[in-house]
Amino acid sequence: MIEENDKNKNDKVKSLSEKEIAYTLLLNLQKLGYTAVTELVLNDLKFDIPKLVGKNISKVRIDLAAHKNEKITFIEVENGLWITHPQIYRKLAHILFLAYPAEYNSLTDEEQILFAKSKGIGIITVTANGSIKTTLKPIEHEIPIHLAKSIISLIDKKWKKDN
Repeated sequence: MIEENDKNKNDKVKSLSEKEIAYTLLLNLQKLGYTAVTELVLNDLKFDIPKLVGKNISKVRIDLAAHKNEKITFIEVENGLWITHPQIYRKLAHILFLAYPAEYNSLTDEEQILFAKSKGIGIITVTANGSIKTTLKPIEHEIPIHLAKSIISLIDKKWKKDN
């Protein structure tokens, strides 16, 4: 489904929905040899979510989770450039991206890009025709091996269920 987003007050531009962006990125990651799934849920039964994300919540849902060569990549899909939400996943993945429609523009974009850069969060834009562009490369972070193995196991389990 293609949605209309306000580029500015007078112009309407077409862009992909969050779900369509996630699916486009899922297919791309699979072509690159990643094991990838959408809507991975991590809960307090297996992980100490409040400690890991710094919020008093019992579960998190990652829009797109993938792994390759024992490195975990999470991609949070938003309908705009807002870094505050994806940063809660920083301690759960080696590589973290925010993806949003390329057609989106805001007066705070520069501020958000600087914030993303300071947190090591990469930025991906996806056009209405499905073109993908990395506009900011992420910084790879270390996460505890036991945590990585548990998350990779969950990704694999969900991948088998979905396929």
